[in-house]
Amino acid sequence: MRNIILLSVLGLSFILSACSCPVCEITENRYPKTFKLMGVPENMNERVDSYIAARSGEDFFLKNVKLNETASYFDSVKYYWVYDIAIEGKEWASGKIELFTDSLGNVDPLMEVSGIPECASNPNSCDYTITPTKAKELAQKEGLKAGVKEWSVKFIWNPKYKNYVWQVLSTLEESQGSHGFRGSGQELILDASTGAKLEMNEWKVR
Repeated sequence: MRNIILLSVLGLSFILSACSCPVCEITENRYPKTFKLMGVPENMNERVDSYIAARSGEDFFLKNVKLNETASYFDSVKYYWVYDIAIEGKEWASGKIELFTDSLGNVDPLMEVSGIPECASNPNSCDYTITPTKAKELAQKEGLKAGVKEWSVKFIWNPKYKNYVWQVLSTLEESQGSHGFRGSGQELILDASTGAKLEMNEWKVR
């Protein structure tokens, strides 16, 4: 009986080790299994590229957007695609595009698409000429309070505006205790291309 069980286990191990995926390799031993993208059919990759380029504009896509094969993966059900945005001469203007597709390259309508700027319909909105230093200057002009520590200045994706913006955060008070971090301050959202004020909000952590 022990021999039969041992043979069964060995047989199963052989089958599992012999299985392979033509477009990926296993990178994590969990379920659903996650595979790194490798050898994805060219027409599928082109379909995803075209989807992004239709929204970002062909010129912006070709110059500034590149697939991140290391961060992208296949999870036995759907594909997770990550593209990096990097603009030459504007090192502050970096971003990440994220989306999910099925095995045919169709974008999953139930999953959020993040990070694609709508440059095709408004190319000037993707100039991103406002530097971090300029963003700070504009924040001062807009009356952002100095606070108790240096401002946080980040170039981030904003789903509301479907574009990248400057987020400038001030901290007016903060404390750290048994309940963790507590604090409050202001948040200024600036258009990263024109410098226009989009929002001024208050934030609190209690």
